[in-house]
Amino acid sequence: MPALIPLPGWVRSHTFRARLPVFLIGLTLIVRVAFCVSPPSDTSDLYRHLGFTSHWWENPADFYHRVPTDFGEEFWTRFWGEMGYIYPPLALLFFAPLGSLGVGLVWVKMILTIFDLLSACLIGRTLSWWAGLLLFSAPVSVWYTSHEGQYESLVTLLLVLSILSARRGRWIVCGSFFQLALQTKQLALFAAPYFLWEIFQRTSDLRRKAFTRFAAGWFVTLLPFLPFYHWRHDLWLLPLVNQGNVLNSYYWPAFWTFTGMEHFDGVSRLRISWNEAVSLISLVVLLAFVVRGSLMRRLPQALPSIGFWSAIKSMSWVMNWYVLLLPGLNLCLWRHRRWFLLLCVLYWFQCGQEVAGFFGDDDPEAGSSQIRFRECLWHADYRMKASPEQAP
Repeated sequence: MPALIPLPGWVRSHTFRARLPVFLIGLTLIVRVAFCVSPPSDTSDLYRHLGFTSHWWENPADFYHRVPTDFGEEFWTRFWGEMGYIYPPLALLFFAPLGSLGVGLVWVKMILTIFDLLSACLIGRTLSWWAGLLLFSAPVSVWYTSHEGQYESLVTLLLVLSILSARRGRWIVCGSFFQLALQTKQLALFAAPYFLWEIFQRTSDLRRKAFTRFAAGWFVTLLPFLPFYHWRHDLWLLPLVNQGNVLNSYYWPAFWTFTGMEHFDGVSRLRISWNEAVSLISLVVLLAFVVRGSLMRRLPQALPSIGFWSAIKSMSWVMNWYVLLLPGLNLCLWRHRRWFLLLCVLYWFQCGQEVAGFFGDDDPEAGSSQIRFRECLWHADYRMKASPEQAP
């Protein structure tokens, strides 16, 4: 056999190998910016967020009791017209100023992309730049954050900050960021067992101090949000109204029997099989991690991701972008770098919609929506009335 051509010394150098993933993150950022300047095509959520929350200033106390039909013929009201705003207060406070100022879809998607970039850089600097690259370049993140404008990147960043704060023993900061994550999306709750374990594994003299500081940060950060829960007592449970709908391409039975097909209406078998395979492999990896060491030490670190997947695969209504929270939950395994990297690889393949779309399984928005979204890329009046030809 001919001898292999040796690689140049600069390619084999530690400096090159260390800087390569950072360079690739930079290239990915260019790609993601290109996605940001395109109008959403799979979902209308970003436009609805901006239109709905632009009215928050009118009557904050009544906002969570209103439905889109209360706002006349504004274009955003054609999407889920009978459903009120079901997202926690920090999500509302993030979108409300942007919607009121008429900030275009591009700029909002840029902000959300920056959140992903910050998470990738924090993880890269702390654990591995290759992990940061995998998370930032994952197709599911590129598409649903930078193209569609889903806001889970904010939740993930808050979870990353809270977990890294726990890693450094900064418990007040940890509790504060965790509370902010909870006020952004309810699925952040799955990280709670990890924080409790981090606190209670400390020696008795440090445990009380850590718990007190964590609780102080948690409760103090909650205080500004209490008026929202006074105005609407069941606010944090509002997403449960979605569970009256049935659509979940990750649902348990499909992988081996294709039964329970009511959960997969209009979803191709390719997309179902892909989602089921990657999600089940992720669960198998997490369970393997647990059984290959001390159960009492490893289970609390894996429980956030195991609980997340168990819930996602059991719920009636699950959207593809819910999995964007996985990097934050998987980071609970930061002590075990190789396992975390493996989960990052699996996250990179968490793109069933994109794979299926390549083979024609697309669900684009209606033409009038696409036209309106394109008009709102750089600046928008989200309270503009829909023209007769745009009426649903």
